[in-house]
Amino acid sequence: MARGIVKTLLLSACLLGLGHASLGVAQTACPVGTAPGSATCGPAPVNQIPPPPPRPSGEWLKTWGAIATSSGGGGGASSRQLSRQAAEELALQNCKTSGAANCKVEFSYENQCVALAYPPGKGGQVSTAANVDDAKARALQRCNGRQEGECKVAIAECSEPVFRKF
Repeated sequence: MARGIVKTLLLSACLLGLGHASLGVAQTACPVGTAPGSATCGPAPVNQIPPPPPRPSGEWLKTWGAIATSSGGGGGASSRQLSRQAAEELALQNCKTSGAANCKVEFSYENQCVALAYPPGKGGQVSTAANVDDAKARALQRCNGRQEGECKVAIAECSEPVFRKF
């Protein structure tokens, strides 16, 4: 019976020693001058938290464009303006500068490409797309679908977002 108690005591001592050893390993991240096991010690950096992502160095600004046309033919366009109002005003100004009268804004757009196609002497077809080539193709397809003569692209512009650094 004494042997059983001795075995139990030895086993308990070993387990107790292992428990203290694992505590020492688990708490290795202590401030300078602090003893391991202190309440101010943190867990060891086994799986460190990754650093936060970098902060943005700027912002993307939307840009606007517009197309203005005249009933007598002619027109004007604008692109890369910071507001819809600025884009429409510039398109009207460009239309009037071209010598056209009775100019009106036909179409306004934001962060995309646009094309205007029309047969001579007729109203035009406006189409938008992610790039200028697709916008032209769509405008011609819509215009030619009306079967009013040979359509030509009169205006093709893009107004893409602009990155402004902080």
